[in-house]
Amino acid sequence: MRTSYENDNSKNPEPAGKSAIFSETVTDRLTTIIPETRAQSAKPRPFIDTHVHLMKTSLYSWFNPSKPPTFEGPWDPLFAMGDFTNEQLEQETNGTPIELKGAVHIQANADDPIAEIEAVETMGERAAWPIMIVGGGDLSDPGIESLLEREAAFADVRGVRQNLNMHPHPLYNYVDKSYMDDPQWLKGLALLKKYGMSFDMQLYPTQFARACEVIDANPETLFIIDHAGMWADRDLAGWQLWSKGLRNLAQRDNCAIKISALASLDHRWTLESIKPIVYTILDAFGTDRVMFGSNFPVDKLHGTYGDIVHGFARCVETLSEPEQDALFVANAQRWYRF
Repeated sequence: MRTSYENDNSKNPEPAGKSAIFSETVTDRLTTIIPETRAQSAKPRPFIDTHVHLMKTSLYSWFNPSKPPTFEGPWDPLFAMGDFTNEQLEQETNGTPIELKGAVHIQANADDPIAEIEAVETMGERAAWPIMIVGGGDLSDPGIESLLEREAAFADVRGVRQNLNMHPHPLYNYVDKSYMDDPQWLKGLALLKKYGMSFDMQLYPTQFARACEVIDANPETLFIIDHAGMWADRDLAGWQLWSKGLRNLAQRDNCAIKISALASLDHRWTLESIKPIVYTILDAFGTDRVMFGSNFPVDKLHGTYGDIVHGFARCVETLSEPEQDALFVANAQRWYRF
C-alpha cells in the first residue's frame, strides 16, 4: 500500500525541457499508527484549489535568482521550472485520486496587475475547470480606484490581495509599512465594497488584533485569511497568540480562512505535524468558513501536490461527507463565487 505520493516522477513528470528538482524525499509523511486502507488511499477527492499562483513568469520582475531569501527556502527549483500554468497544475494530480474542479489564482505581485489577470484569463479559457482570480494592487495608492474598476470588469475576478506581513526577522518580513494603520490604505480597502470584491488578508498573528478592527470597520466586505494565519513564531507564546487570535477573527461573520502554505512554514511536515493546525482552525471557524489550498507552485518546494492534498484529506477523514465536501469544494464555490 502506498502511503505517500512523494516524488512519483513516473506519473508526475516535470514539464519537458525542465530540470528542476523539488523537495527532499520524506517517504512517511502520511504514515499513521493505524494505516489507512487501500480504499481510503484511492478514494476520489474532488477539489477546488483556493490558493495557486498560475504564473507567466515574465510578468514578475522579482522572479529571478537575485530574489532575497525567505522562510520558504531556496527558490532555485522554481526558477529552473519557470512558468506554472493550468496544464502543469492539472499534471500535478497525475497518479493521485484528486479530481480538480476549479482553482483560485492569487496575485503574485506582477509588475502590471492587469497583464497578470489577462494571462490567467487566457489559461482559464483552455482549462477543463473554472479559474477565479484574486487580483493585485496597492490600496494605499490614491489612484487605486481606477485599477479596481478595471479589475472588476473581468468576469472571473473576485477580489484583491495585498501582503500585509510585517515581522522583525528579515526571512519573514514582507513589507516595511503598517498598511492597516495608513488612512489612505483604509480608504482604498473601503472601495472594495463598491466593486463587490473580497480581500485576501495575508498577515501574521501579531497583526490579528488590528485586523479584527479593520474587518469590523468593513462589515460588507468579505475577508479571507490566507495561509492558515501564518503561525510563524513557533514557540508557546507564538502558538497562543495565533490560536487565540484565530478565535477572535472567527467571531467576525464576514471572515473566512484558507488552510494553505503549511509546508512553507514546516519544510519537513508530516500528517501529525499539521493536524493541530487544521483542528485548531476547524474548531474556531467550523466547517462552513474553511477552505483548503495548495499554495503551488511555492509549496512544491516541500512536498508533492498529492501528498499535500491527501494530507488535508487524512486530517478530516472522520468528518461527514457533506462536511468534507464543504472543505474541499462547496465553501470555495460559495466564498469565491464560482
